[in-house]
Amino acid sequence: MGYWTYYLAFLVLAYLLQYPWLLGGVVVLFVLRRFVPDPFVLLRTMGRIRGLRAQVESNPANITARRDLARIYLERLRPRAALKLLDEARKREPSNPELLYLTGLARHRIGDHESALGPLVEAVQGDGRLRFGEPYMIAGDSLTQLGRDEEAEDAYERYVDSNSSSIEGHLKLARTRRRRGNRDGAKRALQEALDTFGQLPSFRRRQQLGWWLRAQVARLYT
Repeated sequence: MGYWTYYLAFLVLAYLLQYPWLLGGVVVLFVLRRFVPDPFVLLRTMGRIRGLRAQVESNPANITARRDLARIYLERLRPRAALKLLDEARKREPSNPELLYLTGLARHRIGDHESALGPLVEAVQGDGRLRFGEPYMIAGDSLTQLGRDEEAEDAYERYVDSNSSSIEGHLKLARTRRRRGNRDGAKRALQEALDTFGQLPSFRRRQQLGWWLRAQVARLYT
């Protein structure tokens, strides 16, 4: 249920304690969602984090532990902590595609969008199928933040070519095309998103429901 756990907890408290103002907590959590980790991520990673920290501290050459701990920090929305570990790991394996991707992601998450692009490009040069094209989407997000929509469109197109079942990718491509004045192209990307959603197995539809709803809203003003 992810973030819905937070929302439901506030709703139950508001009902049981009869303090309707607690519903404001739902609004606050929604606004701060990008800064508040998914509760299931916290629970799932709680046991591993201590062991990985011990491995990192005891062995400067342990790249795997640094990579795995960096992944957890990224899941927990701590990109600066992740970036420190990734920089250490890349001193020993500077061309590792996974480390390059995670470095680009961490830099993107801290708002250093320009510096995120280099590692992301290197990641796909090293492995064009890495994470089903995820580096392309993060590059597109960084380029969007930099106002470079033409390049962002190219990045999103490459992403959906690699991962055609991603509703998020199709939606971001549609938004970029709309900003560039290509309304027909935006409509095609949105229709592709909606058609793709209908073809997904049920568990994938549940995972991407939020992006499908965003695509439905976007269709109303595209």
